[in-house]
Parts: sequence; structure tokens; C-alpha cells
Amino acid sequence: MRRLVRIACTLVLPASFLAADFAQVVADADSLHDQGKYADARALLLEALTTVSGREASELYWRAARETEELGDKADKEKKPKTEVLAFFEEGAEYADKAIQADPDSDLGYFWKSVAILGRLGQVRGVLNALSQAGPIKELLFKVLAINPDRAIAWFVLGQLYRELPGWPFSFGNTDVGVSLGRKAVDLNTSPVDAGNFQVELAKTLYQRNWSAAHRLEEQKDKAAKLPEARTTFEKGALFEATVSLKDESDRQEAKSIVQEVIATMEALSDLTASQSRDLQKAKDTVTKW
Repeated sequence: MRRLVRIACTLVLPASFLAADFAQVVADADSLHDQGKYADARALLLEALTTVSGREASELYWRAARETEELGDKADKEKKPKTEVLAFFEEGAEYADKAIQADPDSDLGYFWKSVAILGRLGQVRGVLNALSQAGPIKELLFKVLAINPDRAIAWFVLGQLYRELPGWPFSFGNTDVGVSLGRKAVDLNTSPVDAGNFQVELAKTLYQRNWSAAHRLEEQKDKAAKLPEARTTFEKGALFEATVSLKDESDRQEAKSIVQEVIATMEALSDLTASQSRDLQKAKDTVTKW
């Protein structure tokens, strides 16, 4: 899950040429990303930043952040030195900041900045350090939703934060809230490339919550009663499970069904992107652990 963008723009060229050139750069960069050619995508984006400014530059910068984050993840998986891996996340954060500077309404600029912090945390030892950064990450994701309440990927990451973090008094973790946020992300997602990952992470949160069929339905009634009182975008999202149709099954039964469906759907595809291939393997690994 990462994309990139960059800026500059002092060339005086016909607007139609700039628009056509920008659109092609974005299309080519996204295609390279889908193929897993993150370094090539980043190089293309950074070169194009000398011909654009404003929102177009922001679009290139957040994509540059995305590709750099992917390179950081790759280096981490390959067990590269922590300093090398950390450098990627630091660079990704810089691109995200430039995306925001170029366009303060760039919700994906804020999103990729939050991802950069998450990536850095993976390189830093100490639970207390990680907990101290949870608040800033959440605030960045709240900024994303303030600009674009329908940004599925922000709900997706928030759902994982609420699942993985401890609850009060140490942090704001809450697996039940994580389930609603995960369902919200799946509901809003329109990208076939992201669908499998969103569903598997929702399944993992359901498996961790581990409610019985009866308890799920009882708690859903309670959420439905609270929903009219919810005022903020996040408060409504945290109660999203009140709006879905729940089958008469336990959390873990639903979780297993979701992952099995993801595996069947993705195995039927003839041409998987690099991220889809990773998501398919994650789905299989998840089932094996269960």
C-alpha cells in the first residue's frame, strides 16, 4: 500500500501539453507501482516534478511518498540495516510534507505522512515510544477524514490502530471499534487492488474480538441506539457496525468465511498486481495460523 508525488514548475508550456503530460506521468507511475517497480516509479515522479506546481505537484509528491514507503517495506523484509530502512521512511515523510505544502487540502499527503511515522516506529525499539506516536498518527488520519470522509484507506489504518493498541489507560485501543472501522473501510473501498487486504484485516479484527453470534446481535442493538447521538465523522464510523446486516454466526465464523472468500476470488484472477500477490499470500498465512 504506497504512492508518490513531487513538485517544481518554472517552465512556461501550453496548458494542454502540461495537462496531457501530467496525466501520462501519473498513469505510468501508477502502472509501475502495480508492477512492483517502486524505484522506477519514484524516479519518474521526481523527474516530472520540475514541470508542475500546486495541486499537480502535490499529486506527484504523495505518490513519491508511497513509492518510497514501499521501498522501505521491501528493505525491511530483506533484513537490511535499520539505518537504511529508516532512511526510506524519513524520505517518505519529506515527500508527504511537500505534498501538504503544495496543497494543504491534500488528504493523501496527510495519509502518507502517517504511514511514514508508522514505518519509523517499526525501526524504533520500545513500547513507550510507539505509544507516544499513536496520538499523532491518529490526528493525521483525522485530518484525512476531515478533508475526505470517504477516504477508505484512512478508515482502514485507523481500524488496525484500534485493534493493535492497548486500551485505557495506556492508549486508545479498542477491538470492537476496530471492527466498525474495518467494516467502514471495506464498505467505502472502490479499488479491486485493495479489496483483499481490507477484507483480510477486517477478518483479523473480527477473529481477535471473538464474540458469539448472540453477543454480536445484542451489541449491535446497543450501537444502533447510540448512533443518533454520534456527531463527528469518526464517532459515526466507530458505530458503523450498527448499519450492517449481521449473519447469525460468531465473529470467528465470519472471519474464516471472509478470508476463504478472498482466497477463492484472488486465485481466480489471471493477472495479480504485486500488492495483490502479497495480499493473497497473507490471506493464506492467516488461515494457516487459525
